Amino acid sequence: MAAAGTETTVELARPWPRYWARSLDVTLWALLLALVGGALVPQLTDIGADLGERASDQILGIIVLPFAMAADALTYALFGNTPGKWLAGLAVRDAAGGRLARWRYLKRNAGVYVNGLALGVGLVALFTLSRQYRRVNSGELTSWDRWQESRVVRVHDGVWRTSLTAGLYLVLLAAGIGVSIYFGNLTPEDKLQLLASSASPGKPTMLDDTVRLDRVYVAPGLVLEFDYTVLGTSDADPAVFAERLDHSARADLVQQFCTDLTMVADMGGRARWRYADDTGRLLHAIEVSKKDCPARR
Repeated sequence: MAAAGTETTVELARPWPRYWARSLDVTLWALLLALVGGALVPQLTDIGADLGERASDQILGIIVLPFAMAADALTYALFGNTPGKWLAGLAVRDAAGGRLARWRYLKRNAGVYVNGLALGVGLVALFTLSRQYRRVNSGELTSWDRWQESRVVRVHDGVWRTSLTAGLYLVLLAAGIGVSIYFGNLTPEDKLQLLASSASPGKPTMLDDTVRLDRVYVAPGLVLEFDYTVLGTSDADPAVFAERLDHSARADLVQQFCTDLTMVADMGGRARWRYADDTGRLLHAIEVSKKDCPARR
């Protein structure tokens, strides 16, 4: 705190430290969200695949970016700073030098997202970021800082901080490119294995009082198989069981395949739901392929 009658001066951050700090923050969250999203929803990795790998990566980046900006705002709300700005020795403050209110920081990030990063559209972002760079370089405020009456100030000195922040960002960027290339070169069997790994419970898991999911694995012929045990059916007639299951579950399984397992369908694979009794005797299996899905409009 400054003594009464004295004026506290702060040093506004220069453009490049701000750029590297923001790039590190956004890239860190974008990579984490893309990895988690790809594991939970493997179809994300195939978005725009028919347009080429580069276009697919750009579309995925556009999808992930707003969530990364929201996660960045959450980090600030919890810790008062973000990893990139902390490493670069920067902080976002209000006009009085205090910590920016959480909702104002979120609104500020919305301004960065629209007026700086141009919604993730790379070519447009080159122009918007260049314009904001010129503002900061001439001592003015960016449009989002004027909007929220915020300031990006230097709180710790050291040229090494900017260099370290830039270096870490470039390492993360290279890692992201490497992961993208890795996933782009996966065979259909590899992709199914990833999907099976994310869907498998790891150990037999009861879904209700009588049905247990034992495992999810890839069977020969690009088949994603779900193996279930139906307890209390050791005396069941397989023909009667199959008829009842087809009547009650087939339509739902077809819908699940055609909506949640589109990646399997698009690579020419199939899904199979296999039901056995307590002794391991096969009661029935329902297999679904792309031909069972309604035509897309």
